[in-house]
Amino acid sequence: MFLKLSPFLYSLVFFLGLETLVFKSDFIFYILFFLFIFSLFGGRHLGKKWLYSSLPVLFNLSAIALLYLITLPYEQQIFIILATFMYYLAMLGAYRLGQYQKDQTANGMNMAATFTALFFSYTGIYGLYLNFLVPLYILMLAYLFVTAFLTYQNYSIISENKRIVWIYSLLISLVMSEIIWSINFWPFGYLTTGTIALILYYILWDLIRNYFLNQLSRRRVVANMIFLSILIVLILLSSKWIPVL
Repeated sequence: MFLKLSPFLYSLVFFLGLETLVFKSDFIFYILFFLFIFSLFGGRHLGKKWLYSSLPVLFNLSAIALLYLITLPYEQQIFIILATFMYYLAMLGAYRLGQYQKDQTANGMNMAATFTALFFSYTGIYGLYLNFLVPLYILMLAYLFVTAFLTYQNYSIISENKRIVWIYSLLISLVMSEIIWSINFWPFGYLTTGTIALILYYILWDLIRNYFLNQLSRRRVVANMIFLSILIVLILLSSKWIPVL
């Protein structure tokens, strides 16, 4: 069943936390701390492993970071509804994977929530970097940390060799931190930057995932590279450039 009470209740608390943040922005650190602890133990409770806590925890942090950058009230409400739905998928996926780790539907939910969390993270972190003059090395470390833990959590579902999973997760996260260093010099805002970073991450993620599943082929890699390269070009051509003084 798609609707489960426990994940729904966790998502309801998440929803109320974001709504409280909109109307009581002075409480941001209290809400952040509460949702952090709540998701940390919630993921452990539903998934029966600490492994499944990383996604809801980082989802919380990234959603709050991105929500902080949204100013129009109706856009905030749309974002909260969409974020709550994806948070529910993360918690439902953890619940079902805790019951049976090879549940492919739950794996799909986990992947969808993971990519959403990565987009929120890449976009929100870069937005905070632009608006609050955060040092570049902190930006790179944030990308490194988020990418490593979310990638490890996702790959651990399909591979039991934790050492190899950690190696590839760290490798991808190091590459992403270097990529954001390069993108930092591009004249684009945080939404465009977050989207480009996510596409580049997907190329790396899909390559390693197919390796774990023994489905890696040259034809598939080339097809993905061509399609995603065209997508990146279209995004860059349609994006607003920020003047660099």
